This record gives sequence, C-alpha cells and structure tokens, in this order.
Amino acid sequence: MKAIHKVDDIVRLGMHSLWVHAMRSALTALGIIIAVCSVIVMMAINEGTGKEAQRALRALGSDNIIIDSVKPPNTGDASSSSHTALNYGLTNIDVARMRGCIPGIIRCSVTHRTQQYAHLGTVNLPVSLIATEPVFEQIARVKLTTGRFISHSDVLRRKPHCVITQELARKLFIFHDPLNKTIRIGNEPFVVVGVLREMPLALGGQGDSAGNVVIVPYEVDIRRFGEYTITQSTGSRSFERVEVSQFILQMADEQAVLDGADIARALLIREHEQQDYRVTVPRELIEQKKRQQRLWNIMFLSIASISLVVGGIGIMNIMLASVTERTREIGIRRALGAKRRDIVVQFLVEAVTLTTAGGILGIGIGVLLPQLLEHINSEIKTEVVPALLLLPLSMAVGVGLIAGLYPAFRAARLDPITALRHE
Repeated sequence: MKAIHKVDDIVRLGMHSLWVHAMRSALTALGIIIAVCSVIVMMAINEGTGKEAQRALRALGSDNIIIDSVKPPNTGDASSSSHTALNYGLTNIDVARMRGCIPGIIRCSVTHRTQQYAHLGTVNLPVSLIATEPVFEQIARVKLTTGRFISHSDVLRRKPHCVITQELARKLFIFHDPLNKTIRIGNEPFVVVGVLREMPLALGGQGDSAGNVVIVPYEVDIRRFGEYTITQSTGSRSFERVEVSQFILQMADEQAVLDGADIARALLIREHEQQDYRVTVPRELIEQKKRQQRLWNIMFLSIASISLVVGGIGIMNIMLASVTERTREIGIRRALGAKRRDIVVQFLVEAVTLTTAGGILGIGIGVLLPQLLEHINSEIKTEVVPALLLLPLSMAVGVGLIAGLYPAFRAARLDPITALRHE
C-alpha cells in the first residue's frame, strides 16, 4: 500500500511540474501532435483511395478475365483509305480457341461496339451501340432500374430489343416511361425493354462516354449493322473492322482465373503479330493495389518516425533544461530520502506524459481532418482504420520513454550535497 502511495506521489509531482510550465509543455508536445496527426491523415487518404480503387476493380468481377480489342499503335494510313479497312483486335476464331482451351470457365460472353445515332422525334444523339449476349447480365452483375435485360428469346427470334442507360432515357424521353417505346438506332427501329441504372464497369462504364449507351443482342447487331465502324470527317472517310470488341470469361475460382489468364495471353501472343488486344485480370489488379497500399503505409510510417524522432529530440532538450533548472529541487528530494529510481521515474513520467498527451490530441485531430477533407472535396475518399491509430500512439509513447531516459538518469546521478549548493 505504501508503494502505491509513493508511486502516486511521484506521478503527481511530475504532472505538477508540467502544469507549472504549461506553455513550454504545450509547445514541446506540439511536434508530437503534428507528427501523429499528419501520419493518420496520410494513411486515411491512402486507405480511402485504395479501397475506392479496389471497389471499382471488384465491380469488374474478381472472378473474371476481360480481354479487349485495342487499336494498335503505328497503324499508318490504312484506315484513311476509302477502299480498305483497318482490321485489328479479337476474332471469332480467337474466341472459339479460348473457349476450347481454357479450363474452369463458368460463363463467357462476347461484345461488339460501334458508334451510331439514336433518334426519337426531333432528338438525335450519338450513342455507343454495344452488342452482347444475355449471359452478360450475370457476368457483369448488371443493375436495372426498370424492365429487363436482353433475353435468349430476343437472340433466337432476332428481336430488335434494346436496353438503354438511365442518362440516355432522360435525354430521349424526358419524364416519360421508356419501356416498350421505339427508338431508332441509325435507320433501324428498336424497342426499349430495360433501363440500366449505370453502365457496367466491365463495358467501360466510366468517364464522359458512359452515359449514352444502347445494348442490343449480339446477333441482331451483326445482322443489321455489320462489323464495320465508319468514321467520316471533312473530305475523308475511314473504315475499321473489329469482329469481337470484348470477350469476358467468368472463372470457377481464383486459381482458374490466374491459370486462364496465362493461357489466354499465350494463345493471343501466338496468333497476333501486333499488340491489338489487352488482357485485364481484376484479381491481379486488386492484389497489386493492396501491395501498393502497404508500401505507401510503410512510407508514411517512416515519415512519421522521422517526425517523432525530431519531436523526441525536442523533448530531450526540454527535459535536460528542466534538470538544470531543478537541480536544487532534486537535491532537496534526495536529502529527504528520495532514491535515485524515484528521480528517474519522476522525469520519465513527465516525458511520457508529454508524448502521450500529444499522441492522443494528434489522434483526435487526425480522425477529424479526413472527414473535413471529404466534406470540402467529395472527390477525396478517406477511411480511418481504428487498428492503425494505435501504431502512431505507441510510437509516440516509445519516443517519449527513450527521450526521457538520459535526462532522468542524469538527474538521478546528481550528488545531493552539490545539488543543494546549486543556485
């Protein structure tokens, strides 16, 4: 019981010394506050940005392999001739080969893209015409606001049915219900059977081009519009031919995704002389984002460590000055029976209290600042992970303990008689 009272007295004495020099203590703790706060804010921004990127990649389907046709670089003037067309990208033979050679496929779908115009009354809008298969609804996790997606019946009967995006529906129909209404794509009539909440990311649903989109059955598109994209400009016309714009494979498990991606790349490299395709594996990209996020967290913690060391040096300087100022006080305490370890504990309590208080205040400010940043700019995404808050706090306490050791031992080694004579 006596020992508990003794420790309590030492702690009270240390706290009293800090309170007497409140301004100096606050300025000393300021470096710790800034260091802890800055690392929490940086880690929150990194965590929020990383999670947002991972969510976008998961929307592509972490069990999917997405292969897109890409216009190769250095195509020259082949596409500017009115007599020849630029051929590139995936072919139906590529699709058949991958379907037959890649194991673990659950579902797969092909997509073909062209640029057309949508007409309704006096409204005439450029649209991206995307032809795909009914199974795409399951592969890309399509979300509809009303109606349905294209069906197998539409394909078998070659029905001119289409699904449009919500943004395009507002532009064409204003406030009217678009379901079962007819619009014209090019010169062909199509009946709207569904409205997408937003364009799936797997179809490139981001950016300015994601709004005006019409989705139709693959066979209907090829039958009515063909495989050619014609681009007209002043005095020239270009032709491009892409058989398959995109091929998506939904795989059984993670290993099937990785193995399937390797096989697809090997098949395409063998059959394509130029890089006119792109293989995207969302699972690989998610893992890459996680690795980058961990590296950034390590970097931020390293920066925080440097800041905390600088703050610790400031605390050590202040504590050394405090030992010099309180030499006579230390001598009186030693003369009254205080042991060396009591003096050590007193000065360690002061140092650790400074860094702990600074760490707690830094955490409080560091938790509030990310929310303020999100409120000011909605494009900034932040996420504060509670588990990461303990690390900078423990680092701050550790720095305080280390910074207080030398001044504490120096105070404890003072000779009581010499200390009492100090003016």
